Amino acid sequence: MKEDLFSPAAMSAFAAMIKDSVGEVFGTYLTWDISPGPMVVKREGDPYRPPETEVTSIVNFSGGIYGGVHLASSLPLALQMATNFSGEAYDTIFGEAGDALGELANMIGGGVQTRLSKEYGTIHLTPPTIISGTNYRMQYKSNFGSVRQYFKVAGGLFYVEFFFWPG
Repeated sequence: MKEDLFSPAAMSAFAAMIKDSVGEVFGTYLTWDISPGPMVVKREGDPYRPPETEVTSIVNFSGGIYGGVHLASSLPLALQMATNFSGEAYDTIFGEAGDALGELANMIGGGVQTRLSKEYGTIHLTPPTIISGTNYRMQYKSNFGSVRQYFKVAGGLFYVEFFFWPG
């Protein structure tokens, strides 16, 4: 798979890694019914148009593959995830709620990292970063690819995106 990082087979494998990791984390820590939705692929050289979300938690990768994982949703759903994960009620995403959402992203990223490491070797994770609001832009390397997998839960829609470039 290393040579065919941007192939349809690799993209499908990455989507499966995301679904498995999200299923494990949400099934274990949130005990929510979760339904995978569509997958959106960005290949190397395609323009990147990030969806508009209100909260994104980012965990970056380095080593055998570079990139990371986004966990993104509306603010109400992000607060619901943080509340269900920690057992505490929150009305702002920063502070302890951000820590809870960041830890969810970290566990999902760790699940993806573990699955990727079998093919790509050692991959290191950064601590999670939380971005909240609707009036911001992020810039990435121009030659990255990504697989964005959408999910539906009772509280709404969210996505997990694995973005990458060769290490």
